[in-house]
Amino acid sequence: MARLGTFDCERIMKRTRLSPLAREVLKARFPDAEDPVSRWLPTKPDWGKLLPDLDILEKELKALKKRGGKIVLYGHDDMDGVTGIFIGLRVLRNEGFHVVPIVPRRDIETYGIRPGRLKGVLLPGDLLLTVDYGCSAVEGVTWAREHGARIVITDHHTLNEPLPPAHGMVDPQVTGGAAADLAGCGVLYAALSYIYPRWDNDAQLLAAVALGTVSDRVPFTEWNRYLLHCFSLIDTSKLTEGLKLLLEKWPCRKRAWTGAMIRQQITSTIGKGDSSGISSMIDFMFSYDKAWCLDLWETMRKNSEERGHLLSEVVTNAIKHKDSEADALGMILVYLEDVPAGMGGTLASRLCKIYRRGTIIVTRREDGKLMGDTRSIGDWNMAGFLVSMRDIFSSAGGHYRAAGFAYEGTSWPELREHLITHMTEYPTNPVPEPHVDLVLDTLPDPGQFTSLAPFGPGFLPVAVKVGSMRYLLHLNNKGQATWCITEDSGE
Repeated sequence: MARLGTFDCERIMKRTRLSPLAREVLKARFPDAEDPVSRWLPTKPDWGKLLPDLDILEKELKALKKRGGKIVLYGHDDMDGVTGIFIGLRVLRNEGFHVVPIVPRRDIETYGIRPGRLKGVLLPGDLLLTVDYGCSAVEGVTWAREHGARIVITDHHTLNEPLPPAHGMVDPQVTGGAAADLAGCGVLYAALSYIYPRWDNDAQLLAAVALGTVSDRVPFTEWNRYLLHCFSLIDTSKLTEGLKLLLEKWPCRKRAWTGAMIRQQITSTIGKGDSSGISSMIDFMFSYDKAWCLDLWETMRKNSEERGHLLSEVVTNAIKHKDSEADALGMILVYLEDVPAGMGGTLASRLCKIYRRGTIIVTRREDGKLMGDTRSIGDWNMAGFLVSMRDIFSSAGGHYRAAGFAYEGTSWPELREHLITHMTEYPTNPVPEPHVDLVLDTLPDPGQFTSLAPFGPGFLPVAVKVGSMRYLLHLNNKGQATWCITEDSGE
């Protein structure tokens, strides 16, 4: 008989601690599941079955080690991207590869793999390996192939023709299913831990995966929930000082928490774009210098406070510039001439939360080109919406709830007309209906449901209805639960 590992035992223990009402919530959320509890907290996934082209990545790595050359690890300038870069560097360097990371600056560069960033770095015989990036990078991948490099893309974003001519495409959108909800860092972790099994339960990798997964707002379901559960069990003594500090800021890691709590305490402090800490995060996560990490965190915290004040001003301005025609169609559309670099997505998230509607923020880059950040909490598939307009964008993509684009032209009235026209044609219900898990006669003890945490996209806090009132579970930073009367989703 096979022996159960620590993670398996802990998973079984957590399942047995569920209250009867918590089990009723799972039955309501997974009505077609034979075992709703297993859908909520599954066993370890078989990465090799549902992630495509892992065999190609494995062959490319073996061939590279034989012929020499290096890996150019091309990432993304957000927490999902930089945690993925960290994962790639930690595993591949320890497996004997020479790895050069590239993280583009989105405030001055168009989204995608740009040949200009590869010139002089990617040489014939090298392997270009992407993380959280590349599934729409036709130009960059074509250039890399023409210059004699091998290319394997690892990404999690929506796939749309034409696909780049890479030698391998490790993107779970190819196969769908539970794998399709993985963050970009999760895809690379799954791929490399499958090829190099000794990294499977590495504490540093699991910490990085959790940070990237929560920051990227992907669903807290199935494979992601398994990874977050494994993260809750790691031995923090095995972490670098940088990762230890980040986990010290993580509220209630071993108890009940929500994704919003983590994004507020950690992701927002790090920030993105100008005066943020995102460009230092790879060094931070690798650092064993506690004093340096504390100093940098304090700098990021102060900068975050300044960005917070600036964001409040930008939000007030954005509210004044909401497009009334888009508003009538159930969407928030705002054009602002100058939004600080890296703040477009944060602004979209804030307006999305305020109005409980999908939001598109359009601003202008330094080169005069228009770019957009979008967020959704409803039934509006942002990536699908943008990609269906790909003929007018130089790049567009993302996932269901967060996406972005770069516009070929410079005329806002022209772009606005395209967006408004397409909103009327695109089938959607952008204003979500508040969920209700249980209808009860009396309000139960909210502590009965904390065992279902963590809560986040795809697995929202429990909501019950008693009489005509809807109550939403609220967790504070100590993991204590209360009920709130609200129509909010809790995301």
